[in-house]
Amino acid sequence: MAEYETRQRKVLLDYLEQHPDRGFSIEELYEALSSCYPPDQVPGKSTLYRLVPKLISEGLVKRFSGEHGRQFKYQLVPCKSCEAHLHLKCTSCGSLLHLDHAASEQIMDEVLEQSAFSLNQRDTILFGVCKNCKKGKE
Repeated sequence: MAEYETRQRKVLLDYLEQHPDRGFSIEELYEALSSCYPPDQVPGKSTLYRLVPKLISEGLVKRFSGEHGRQFKYQLVPCKSCEAHLHLKCTSCGSLLHLDHAASEQIMDEVLEQSAFSLNQRDTILFGVCKNCKKGKE
């Protein structure tokens, strides 16, 4: 059984690594994996529901609210210090971008100075439109 889970975990991580700038719901992951891999390699939905929280607890995947907060999206964590900076989420394409540490610190310091409010950098996501989507609208 452990070998079976390891293979499914590898398929999931491989797919997420191929799409590092995009967040997926469990349903979207299942559909995407089903279209890219042979049926015997695709983890079932229930397996994905078990694997993804494990990957989150290991710090390999980040969970964030999807459009309109209706379902969660999951995305590969591209760096080891993902919890030490703020994130930017494009409301048009859904990509999650990692703000550099110095810029995150500057924003958090400014918020603290202006409002005496301390941001939780691990869970704070700023919403807007990325440069690629902005170009498409021009």
